[in-house]
Amino acid sequence: MVYLPAPSARDKVTYRAVFVDGLQNMLEALDTRAMKQVLLVSSSAVYGEHDDDWVDEDTRPDPRGFNGAVLLEAEQWLAEQSLPSTVLRLAGLYGPGRLQLIERLRAGLVKAPREVPHWANRIHVDDAAAAIVHLLQLASPQPLYLGVDDTPLPLDELYDFLADLIDAPLPEEGPPPVGIGSKRLANARLRASGWAPEWADARDGYAALLDI
Repeated sequence: MVYLPAPSARDKVTYRAVFVDGLQNMLEALDTRAMKQVLLVSSSAVYGEHDDDWVDEDTRPDPRGFNGAVLLEAEQWLAEQSLPSTVLRLAGLYGPGRLQLIERLRAGLVKAPREVPHWANRIHVDDAAAAIVHLLQLASPQPLYLGVDDTPLPLDELYDFLADLIDAPLPEEGPPPVGIGSKRLANARLRASGWAPEWADARDGYAALLDI
């Protein structure tokens, strides 16, 4: 079973109802004795602030926002159950249908910190889907993996690249996104298991999406 719901609202009550209560209700309704594997799709939001340090599966979670805290609660509950399970923590998704950032850049609604780097981590939706399929096919997957491309980027560098790509004004100086700590996510464990991203750098992935 793969569990990757999409909350209808961005608030703690909705997140908990979907990720924690929903997961519990789903497993209570199924015959878990017949399950070979449960894969929970979580988020890198469970990590806190790490400046420009590298973060991997051994880094201690310390969520800054309610979303990361709720996801971590769901992860911990699943780990306590007596059935084989794996968690895949995905970085920021982009791809077809997920181009809100591009529209916000066109509208001049995006700001970026420039004096102190704030690292952005991305994964193309196709690579995320491929990672899920890949993990389901492993005979003995590990309990936790990070799903991210090969190329963490300073937020201003990514935003400036995209702005140039669409002929939009460069983002003004401003604070980083709320509740998302700076860090560089490492995908070494997932790569070592045999997965590799088609889009190793979000700049190439975005350029292909925009066909520029």
